[in-house]
Amino acid sequence: MRGKKFEFTNEQINYILKNWNQESIHSMKLKFGCSWYAIARVAEENGLELPTSNDWTDEQIEQLKILADNYHYKVIAQIMGKTDNAIYLKAKKLGIILIQDRRKWTTEEELMLEDLWGNKSIEYIAKKLKRSIFSLKVKAVRMGLGPMIANNYDKITISDISELLSVSRDRIVNTWPKLGLKITYKKISKNKSYMTVSWNELLRFLENNQYEWDSRNLEKYMLGMEPEWLIEKRKRDIIENPLWYRKWTKEEVVTTEELFNIGKNYQEISQIINRSEWAVSNILHQLGYAYRLPQFWKGKELKYLIDNYKMVTYEEIAESLGRTEKAIGSKVSELGLSKRKKAENI
Repeated sequence: MRGKKFEFTNEQINYILKNWNQESIHSMKLKFGCSWYAIARVAEENGLELPTSNDWTDEQIEQLKILADNYHYKVIAQIMGKTDNAIYLKAKKLGIILIQDRRKWTTEEELMLEDLWGNKSIEYIAKKLKRSIFSLKVKAVRMGLGPMIANNYDKITISDISELLSVSRDRIVNTWPKLGLKITYKKISKNKSYMTVSWNELLRFLENNQYEWDSRNLEKYMLGMEPEWLIEKRKRDIIENPLWYRKWTKEEVVTTEELFNIGKNYQEISQIINRSEWAVSNILHQLGYAYRLPQFWKGKELKYLIDNYKMVTYEEIAESLGRTEKAIGSKVSELGLSKRKKAENI
């Protein structure tokens, strides 16, 4: 979720400091899977100067001041056609406080949210606390103040749906509408708009398309009260991953093949198309790439191997799992499992 602060390892921090001004912040952001702001925070804490921003007109500066009261800085970047770091730098220079969901909540902010929640509109609270509407709803649920769908704001952005359910934006925008999700466009300016979905529409879609998302990625009560169908889905998803049963679209197959051919691995492809690594492996083997990639190990197979490798021979495990003895031995070594003791001669 957005509210969780990204924690860098010492190795990552050293990398940032060593490569500052030699590698772009954008490149580091992609490398570590964090936000531009998180990289900038490490640099500032270690006394490094941030790159300067330029090419701003007076009109753009005024637009930034207006948008900063209501929109997350990443949304502002999209609206203004600038990078995240350009927005951050200009705002910092002008003394404008941006909405940044990774900012740690203070005790004063929590008390204010508790006092205002249910008494003032969520738009008013967001402006008062310089937080996005989505982050307020998440925080309110975690504080036990009430469900997300309350407080007279019936829309959720595509980005927030992606964060909430851990589903890729690409799948929500390109695949879910074909399955019946109704997306609306909210106009911000003459030439700018962004996509939203009503809460009732999202709930309807999630109930009717339960193999499209995994309830284990959704915190309890984030959708309000837990209806019976969601309670049952949570029970099922603990036993089996619902995404295993989702049918592949032609677009997904083509995208998977293209990503594989430009060098992406199982994990990278699975994150982009919102599929399990096993599913990616399986479809690639069906497409004829078995000779180029190792067969992916399922969780059940790994458990079977770990539970039995000391008690039965590799040959027996290989036969049970439909693999070669060499594959069994390699996986045991890869997992760092201790070797079996050789049978003593009688």
